[in-house]
Amino acid sequence: MAAAGETHWELKQPRGNDARWAEISESEEFRGLMRAKAKFLIPAIIFSFAYYFALPLSVGYFPNIMNKKIFGPINLAYLFALSQFFVAWAVAFLYARVAGKKFDTTVERIKENVRGRDSE
Repeated sequence: MAAAGETHWELKQPRGNDARWAEISESEEFRGLMRAKAKFLIPAIIFSFAYYFALPLSVGYFPNIMNKKIFGPINLAYLFALSQFFVAWAVAFLYARVAGKKFDTTVERIKENVRGRDSE
C-alpha cells in the first residue's frame, strides 16, 4: 500500500515517438496550427451553442412569436428547430473546408519537416 503523497508511476524520459512528439508539440509551427484551429473552433462552438439554446429561450420568452403559423400547422418554432440541422451541417462543412485548405497543409508541412530530420 502506498503512503500518502506517493505516486504509483515514475517520471521517465521520452523515447522514440514520445521524444518526437515532444519536439513537434513544442515547435512554433505546431503551436501556430493549434492557434489557428482555436481561432476557428472557439467562435464556431460559441455560435453553435448560442444558436442551439436560442430555440428553447425563444419558445420560453417569446411564445407568441414562435407560435406564429408559417404554413399549415408548421409554426416558427418548428422551422427554427429544423434549421438547427442545416446550421450544424454548415458549420461542419465550413470546418472541413478550412481544415482541408489550412490545417491539413500545415500538418503535412510538419510531417515533412519531421521526415526530413529523420533522414538526416
